[in-house]
Amino acid sequence: MYPRRRRGVGLYEFSQGRRFLVRVPRGEELVAYIDRLVNEQGIAQGFISGIGAVAEATIGFYDQKTRDYHERELTGGLEIVSLLGNISRREGRCHAHLHVGLADHSGAMYGGHLGRAVVFLTELVVVEFTGRELERVPDEATGLVCWR
Repeated sequence: MYPRRRRGVGLYEFSQGRRFLVRVPRGEELVAYIDRLVNEQGIAQGFISGIGAVAEATIGFYDQKTRDYHERELTGGLEIVSLLGNISRREGRCHAHLHVGLADHSGAMYGGHLGRAVVFLTELVVVEFTGRELERVPDEATGLVCWR
């Protein structure tokens, strides 16, 4: 049994809405493309997964002690081993929050928050959730922007 209301815990139930299969055009900046897609389609909350490859990417790691993001630039062609994310509103706009696992030519893995990536070939599954709209708001306890 889940608690109805506990500080820092949220359980939200939604119905499944529309579902999209998307092939992202080569050369597109992936994060900007996804943000345009969810805003043009009016997807206020949902789930994204994807596979493919990117020419370059910027990933981030959040330092919980300093509350700073540290970014790493990756180049040379990378395989998207896993791309996962959720969609919710942030500052009134539909916004995708994405995490990625990337592998280079030697099989070395890199992962974290996806800041940007230039598409070589990327395919996405986007699932819309309908019901109450979630909004991302600043969370003092973590220093992050979280659902409310």
